[in-house]
Amino acid sequence: MYKSFLLIENPSKSNNLGPILRCCAAFAVEEVIFVGFAQCSAEGSHGSARHLKITAVPTFDHAVQYLKGRDCGAVEIIGLLGGNSSQDEVYSATGCDVNDITAEGHSERLALVSIVGNQQDSQAISAGTSIFPRSKPVHCRPFRGNTAFSVSKNWRGLPLEQALICDSFVHVPHIPIRESQAMLVDVQASISIVLHHFTAWARHGERSSVGQKFAVSKFLKGKISEEEKEAKVALRSRNREESDNVLEEVAACDIDLFGNSVDGDDY
Repeated sequence: MYKSFLLIENPSKSNNLGPILRCCAAFAVEEVIFVGFAQCSAEGSHGSARHLKITAVPTFDHAVQYLKGRDCGAVEIIGLLGGNSSQDEVYSATGCDVNDITAEGHSERLALVSIVGNQQDSQAISAGTSIFPRSKPVHCRPFRGNTAFSVSKNWRGLPLEQALICDSFVHVPHIPIRESQAMLVDVQASISIVLHHFTAWARHGERSSVGQKFAVSKFLKGKISEEEKEAKVALRSRNREESDNVLEEVAACDIDLFGNSVDGDDY
């Protein structure tokens, strides 16, 4: 069964990623990769963050190596550009152009990636030259295997540095409710919609429930799972075996641990 991973920047320990982690837990994301700090605020996850495996890496380059290595085996990193309702093109299977833009109205100018053609942003951005592949609507399900989804808390799109590591992009097309409001799907909703399409494509089983709640493994604070316990026992056994091998090699030599010559008559 194909697995999904989620990649997101975590610039501070107080950064609240709770609602996003809750979405990941609901759709059985295999692992969440933080670029930055390993800890974050999980307010809004309602305890679901405890059931996720979270790994922190220092840079996006390290994240790419980890995700596409043997540990994860992701065949593709797909950037999520969020919801878009700017024009009929957002529904087309041929996709939309993706450009790097500069959004104003912030304390500093931010290089972002967004789908070009959004009329409400025409006075807020200045477009650059496109260096990215076209973004496909998520209902086309352009997946090929184990997939890492690169997301950002910024509803406009992905930061440029994060977008540059993506192999492709998807967006969530929707019909605008009001002409003055072109983006109504928030980050959590976009992530949930994309993960829904991925799990349906990968034929994941539906989550079981008890009453009005999902059935999840019981989390005991301070306890470790059987899988973690077995991994620790295996590591301890391997370390002990390596230590025994070293001692046997030293015993077979004519020198002691400090490099001094040893005469068998001394023992």
